[in-house]
Amino acid sequence: MLDTRAQNLLEEVLAAERLRDAHLEAFADQVAKYHGPYYSSKGAAAYAGENHYYEYLSLTVPRMIFDNPRVRIKSRASGPQQVVGKAMQYALNNWIKETGVRKLFAETAADMLFNWGVLLVTEEVNKGLPSGMPTEAKHANLWPVVSRVPQSRFFIDPAATSFNEARFMGHKWTRDKEDLIELAKTDKDGGWILKNIEEMSITSDVTELGRKVEDHPSREEVVCYEIWVPEMQADDDLGENEGFHGSIFTVAVASTQSADGLTDELKGRFIREVRPYYGPRTGPYTVFGVYKVPDRIYPLSPLVAMEGQVAELNAHAEAASTSAEKYKKLILVDDTDPKLPQRIKSEKDLFVIPVSGLEKQRVLQAEIGGLTEQQLTYLQIARDRLDRNSGISDAQRGSVEGRGTATENQIAAEAAGVRMSFVKQQFTDAVQKVLGKVAWFFYYDDRVAMPIGIEGAEALNMDAPWLLGGDHDK
Repeated sequence: MLDTRAQNLLEEVLAAERLRDAHLEAFADQVAKYHGPYYSSKGAAAYAGENHYYEYLSLTVPRMIFDNPRVRIKSRASGPQQVVGKAMQYALNNWIKETGVRKLFAETAADMLFNWGVLLVTEEVNKGLPSGMPTEAKHANLWPVVSRVPQSRFFIDPAATSFNEARFMGHKWTRDKEDLIELAKTDKDGGWILKNIEEMSITSDVTELGRKVEDHPSREEVVCYEIWVPEMQADDDLGENEGFHGSIFTVAVASTQSADGLTDELKGRFIREVRPYYGPRTGPYTVFGVYKVPDRIYPLSPLVAMEGQVAELNAHAEAASTSAEKYKKLILVDDTDPKLPQRIKSEKDLFVIPVSGLEKQRVLQAEIGGLTEQQLTYLQIARDRLDRNSGISDAQRGSVEGRGTATENQIAAEAAGVRMSFVKQQFTDAVQKVLGKVAWFFYYDDRVAMPIGIEGAEALNMDAPWLLGGDHDK
């Protein structure tokens, strides 16, 4: 059993963060090159002539997500469950439109192509419930909510080699300490531990907050960790049969000093009572990734896999640009005629200048610098190699110059299509997992209610129907 004492959990999280940060070492530089030096003067990278990041995302993300997803639900059982399945289908599609989750999926698609994406499914009070709720559902004011977890705030068991065997995972969040203290005083049922919150350390560390505090006035923020431990059941009476899978721990760092008073020591403190996790067996987090790396927990993204080739291409593009910038075409003249240089410089094109006793060696043209044939050849080789590995062809860019035959273009398009189809399928699979978790709450939680909508009412031949979670006819 995993040691779930506060101090040990904090040490587990810090180890998980070290592994995560090792994977994200080049991330900030990639993002800076993606948006270029003119997006913002703060943290901007040098100009990259071959902006592969922007090209790849602008061509790939629209192929992955361009509209609201549509859900179709079928039941293995016959009879009443078929009706429940149809009701859930229309309620879930209505929820997708109400929450605008498409934009969140588009952001996560970009995360997935850079490194990985993470979405968190929780429940919140639905303050926008429409009127007309049936009497049986008056107590139901919750609905599922999907949130994006930034890549730099998610962590997972560093000893695991797959998500199924991870013994814990979670995310970091920040809050104004004063607001957290007020929440602990007002939310009596939240299990907050006021004493430990008051002992929490205020931080201004850029690594902890993910931003520089000098960019805005101090908010006196604290950093907390939410940790899901699937193997830990906090209450023996609340097990899988009741819909509880694992436990949620909320840990923060208290302000302490070593015995000599010279160095700070990291001391973990629970700021909330341990909570049984009510939700699907797969947990609240869904990780979006493209390629699996054998025996490694984090997925491999296309941009990370091609980073070396992108860097090489940009290095040669920069060298070629420098050579082209230094190109000069000079005219060398004999200095025996002092007026000749000025006459050559000032006269118009194709103007005839009579020169007495002109000899061939008295006026010469000279070219300095400029691109070499070798530079252009290798630049094209590097670009072709990157295109071949990324699967981006001129046809996908919409720039076909007829250099290849129709057969060659068809073969290239099919190969790129297979690669793109796999990326799209990985994204779609993760989206289905997220929506499956949302549907879990619609089906099991009697605190969740949702109008099915006009389309569902017509299909089920009912007047203004609502879906209420909880017990259903088996």
